[in-house]
Amino acid sequence: MPQLDFRAPRLFVDHPLKAGETVGILMDTNMTPPQGVFTDFFGIPACTASGLARIALRTDAAVVPGFTVWDPGLRKYRLRFDPALKLIRTGNDDADVVANTALFTKVIEEYVRKYPDQWLWVHRRWKTRPAGEAALY
Repeated sequence: MPQLDFRAPRLFVDHPLKAGETVGILMDTNMTPPQGVFTDFFGIPACTASGLARIALRTDAAVVPGFTVWDPGLRKYRLRFDPALKLIRTGNDDADVVANTALFTKVIEEYVRKYPDQWLWVHRRWKTRPAGEAALY
């Protein structure tokens, strides 16, 4: 099994995509600039991973939201995939990264609102603050 160098995320993602494989990226985590951009999450600016937007815009890879949702009837988790998201492309690369990261974050927020009892969150999501804003924690 090949070893992946997580210090080189572009290689980690590009090789499987070029081979037609699927890549999963977790987005609901605190980041710091420049790896993250500020987008609203529950109405509060959160520094959010922007790599998925950068990769999707650069490679035209489909962004297909996927979530595990507990099914009480089956007494197990189901992996649910939504339709691919339509990327925002205005021609302004920096603005498009922020807009698409905000779009992806909105989808996560919608799932958290729909299944609040299933959202496990063990870190400080709003730890990184925009310049000049006071710490929340």
